[in-house]
Amino acid sequence: MDVFLWLWLAGWSAFVLPLSVASLRGWAPKRVRSRTTPWGIRVRGVALLVMWVGGLVVPLGRWGGLVEEDAMFLLPVAEAGLLLFAAGLIAGSHLSDRFRRGAARSQAADQGIGERS
Repeated sequence: MDVFLWLWLAGWSAFVLPLSVASLRGWAPKRVRSRTTPWGIRVRGVALLVMWVGGLVVPLGRWGGLVEEDAMFLLPVAEAGLLLFAAGLIAGSHLSDRFRRGAARSQAADQGIGERS
């Protein structure tokens, strides 16, 4: 059981932590940068950090000796809450980008109509 927790910690951290740090610094692939604002990329980096913490709640709780029935009920609930919060951050960032693109298209269309008159 202890080996699984070490493997989970190493694998989860190796996968999520570099992505979140890169997003926080503003790095993203070119196709993502063309569709997303720098603010949106950083919000997604924060969401990835929240996911990283959420993925470590249960293993760290077990290492800390929280194996009672109440603790084993609350740890997955806390983990799910953190993961849902991260999903909300990502969804909010995506909606913000979508509304921004729609407003830009609408503004461009309004300017185009005004020039024809």
